[in-house]
Amino acid sequence: MRRVVSLISIFISILALSFVLCLLGDVYPDEWICMGFLDIIFYMLLLFELEYERNTLQLSNNSRTDYLRFTFAFIICSIVCIISGFMPLYSRPVMIFPILLCLIGNEFLAFISGTYFCILLSITVSGDCFELICELLLVITGAILAKMLKEDKLQICIYLITISMSIVTPGIFYYMSTKEFSVSVIIAGAVSGMIVSLIGIICARVFKPLSADETNDRLIAIIEEDFPAVKQLKKNNFSEYNHGNFVSTIAIKAAKAAGLDTALCAAGGFYYRIGQWQRHKSVMEGVEQALAMHFPEKLTNILYEYYGKLRHPQTPESALIHMVDALIVRLDHIKNDVADSEWNHEILIIQTLNELSSSGMYDESGLSMNHFLKIRDYLTKEELLK
Repeated sequence: MRRVVSLISIFISILALSFVLCLLGDVYPDEWICMGFLDIIFYMLLLFELEYERNTLQLSNNSRTDYLRFTFAFIICSIVCIISGFMPLYSRPVMIFPILLCLIGNEFLAFISGTYFCILLSITVSGDCFELICELLLVITGAILAKMLKEDKLQICIYLITISMSIVTPGIFYYMSTKEFSVSVIIAGAVSGMIVSLIGIICARVFKPLSADETNDRLIAIIEEDFPAVKQLKKNNFSEYNHGNFVSTIAIKAAKAAGLDTALCAAGGFYYRIGQWQRHKSVMEGVEQALAMHFPEKLTNILYEYYGKLRHPQTPESALIHMVDALIVRLDHIKNDVADSEWNHEILIIQTLNELSSSGMYDESGLSMNHFLKIRDYLTKEELLK
């Protein structure tokens, strides 16, 4: 639902942007209709690219992203585009578009959107082909530099290149258009470049950490005490809630010891038995519930692989969570049947883990022997299991 709201918001912002710029440019009524068709064409291209990037995990590394952050950045760029419509030719800070959208999304989405903003400005309030070419070149430059900025490479050089390109490029195209140099264009370019650089510094520090891996944010959010599914489980089935919390706690520590994804193991450990929470105790019902709550794909894959009933674990994290849950269940059964003094915790844990490893359950998971030994070493020493 939130994804639909985001897409609708993007479409509304596109229409609003075109409407305002058409008013600024005194566009004729028949041209308004043409602009409407151009808006639809651009929106369809953007929608196709968004869905493609989402499904290939190129957007926030999350196939279930709701586009909220990208929508927020797109609306900001639309506002900047409207402000640019009031500015003189060859002074518009168009490099803001690719820098902001690349930090939130990626360079392809940044280039597509930045190109459209420039075309829109050219059609409505500019009409100068040299201005359009100049702005497109700046957008291409911005997309390339933003990709490097996103990867923390040569940041000082990026800002120097941004300022230099903002001065040189408009100066060249202004001369090609008018056959004369303009000091005001050079000064405006320098100011524009410094503004873009300042915004780039701010965006890199504010937005990049948020968009680096949206999946981890989601994995952490869904195991918080105020998450609806957590509150409901705590209210309706406190024993399962305690079990999930315990598995999650042990899985996090084991993941740290083995160098695996701790956020995924934390969420996977808590929700591993989600199928057992359902009325019919079905793995698929649990997976469907997870899908309905828009859990990240790599988490729902682990839930689908519950105890290898439908598919054996396919990742080291899935293998680790099964290992921890199976061990805790076995220890609980033994504690209920045998006095603590009658069994050796360490030997039992080693024996249980060796049996799980030799069963073939983890053959497809990619769990290395090094991973297994680190996990086993940690679990045998964990005081919470004694």
